[in-house]
Amino acid sequence: MHASLPSRPRAFRILATAGILVLQTACAGLEGSDHGAYDRAPGFNRASFELSEALDNKLLEPVARGYLDLVPRPVEAGVVNFFANLRTVDSSINGFLQGKPKRGGTDMMRLLLNSTVGVAGLFDVATPAGFAAQNEDFGQTLAVWGWRNSRYVYVPLVGPSTLRDLPSMAIRAFAPRLLVGGGYPIWASGIDVLATRADALALTDARDAAALDRYAFTREAYYQRRQFQIFDGDPPLDDFDDFFDETDGPP
Repeated sequence: MHASLPSRPRAFRILATAGILVLQTACAGLEGSDHGAYDRAPGFNRASFELSEALDNKLLEPVARGYLDLVPRPVEAGVVNFFANLRTVDSSINGFLQGKPKRGGTDMMRLLLNSTVGVAGLFDVATPAGFAAQNEDFGQTLAVWGWRNSRYVYVPLVGPSTLRDLPSMAIRAFAPRLLVGGGYPIWASGIDVLATRADALALTDARDAAALDRYAFTREAYYQRRQFQIFDGDPPLDDFDDFFDETDGPP
């Protein structure tokens, strides 16, 4: 936490390089209008989901519950805030890449306030000051640039995604280490994963209590959440007429 952040040009180079690599392989103009996520491999995805759930139930979930029981709430919130603050750099850059300077600027102000007044991001002082988190990412940027539909994939031991969103998932996972540099300890990544899982316990508990098919529920919830994010909270109503097409759709 005491390591200095790399220079801003370095952070831009990291994200720009990732973007170029993705765009070289992406089908940036897939047909369709609903920014959908097509489940073309439900057999593989279900198997991946069940494996991930089994390991989570036996390992990560119990540890996350113990973490919440042992760690005082203000400390737990501070850990979540710290890692979220580092990822604000990614969100700000993607806001600008999407042609949304107001959203990118809002995240820049969040980073400035929380990194200084908020003591390296441990405290979220930006939200009460009127600078709410924008939560932009590279997957949303690709959607804005034209990659409208993408194949759904459940990444083993990681979670739901699409081919379009995989680079964003990787960038956000490694953002703290990339930004802090060599001074970022390996154990910090473990705390990041644990804090993220603990923060999601309420959501997975609600899913398990309500869903008859947890796989389908998770898939559709992911789709709706991405729709909400891509359209900045105001998705077209037509996009909710159908959720998933498991046989048709783009590759």
